[in-house]
Amino acid sequence: MKCKLLFCIIIFSACTSQHYTPATSAIEAITAFMEACKLGDFKKANFYMLQDEENKKLLKEAQNKFYQYDLEEKRQLASASLQNISIENLSATEVIIYYNNSSDKERRKVKAILNNNTWLIDFKYTFNPNL
Repeated sequence: MKCKLLFCIIIFSACTSQHYTPATSAIEAITAFMEACKLGDFKKANFYMLQDEENKKLLKEAQNKFYQYDLEEKRQLASASLQNISIENLSATEVIIYYNNSSDKERRKVKAILNNNTWLIDFKYTFNPNL
């Protein structure tokens, strides 16, 4: 009986695991990352993020902040859109994307980096643009 239960759990886990498509452009990466964050899907956001300790720490802080929002704040965030997008190509492998979030109109920036043929978000750049 234990074997059957374990087998069912393994099969169910395999069937429900998320598979994300790697970003092939900086815009794809920022869109996927920001959409995931605003919907509270931090596993997906993590997939589209450059993996280093500072980025992981900042994403965890964003996750904790998200979970403190009430339902109305989460609803507003989920319905927000990226606006006034502008792109600065630093090089063939680094792009800075400037945007406004429709929910608060604050101008923000994020850096996308091409790493092993996949565009990833360097989240720490948002907080320290001198990097």
